[in-house]
Amino acid sequence: MRRPLVAVVMAYGIGLLLAQLLHPPLAALLVTLGILLVPVLTLKIPRAFLIWPLLAVLGWANFTWRTAVLSPRDLRLLLGDEPALVTVRGVLAETPDVKIVQRDQQEQWHSMARVLVSEIQRDGHFQAATGDVLATAPEVLGPDFFAGQPVEFSGVAARPPPPLAEGLFDYLSYLAMRGVYYQVKTAGTNDWQLRAPRLARPPLTDRFLNWSHQTLALGLPVEDEPLRLLWAMTLGWHAAFNGDIADPFLHAGTMVDYPLRRMA
Repeated sequence: MRRPLVAVVMAYGIGLLLAQLLHPPLAALLVTLGILLVPVLTLKIPRAFLIWPLLAVLGWANFTWRTAVLSPRDLRLLLGDEPALVTVRGVLAETPDVKIVQRDQQEQWHSMARVLVSEIQRDGHFQAATGDVLATAPEVLGPDFFAGQPVEFSGVAARPPPPLAEGLFDYLSYLAMRGVYYQVKTAGTNDWQLRAPRLARPPLTDRFLNWSHQTLALGLPVEDEPLRLLWAMTLGWHAAFNGDIADPFLHAGTMVDYPLRRMA
């Protein structure tokens, strides 16, 4: 077999697909996993046949393990389904992403970051909590907010919205598959603050990206759409992409006018 890992990945992927369709108890999946594992490890003849359902059940059980409510401190038990005004303490799992939105011919900047929650305050006192939230702010957070930094912020925690109609993108399921079940919308950067112990320097990747942005902008008078497109193509910076990218492509010289106008 030239590509043995292809079959392994397919079997594991079937288990992940089953996890989306069927939701048996985690204990049942673990028992099934143990029943399949014993003959695979001890018997030679059934091994070639049982290894594939074993991999499928392994993927199924792993996904269920990661999404099940296992702790009494789980955010899904503490917050429920109703929106609530909360104060969150945790650690930034990633450097906040920045998104530029055009509204009324004006640019509006937004920040969004995944936060690993350690404590949450809902009724006047903090309590230990486990889980991840997707925190947003209608402004750009300062350069001191980067991955690994302990933070505290206040806002409205709520479940992500379901799709507007059947067949449209399901943002709720998309976040749930990644272990995020709540969004916390803050009113602005004033609702955010750093906590001790603070990290002195951002990660190496962040420092490299900042240096790259400045280097690519050398000699240019202003930050315009072609420059942002250059950042996007070379550095993966997608903050300014809002669906209307025809003009930046043309000014950057990356596509000719006729095909692009037909696509627009």
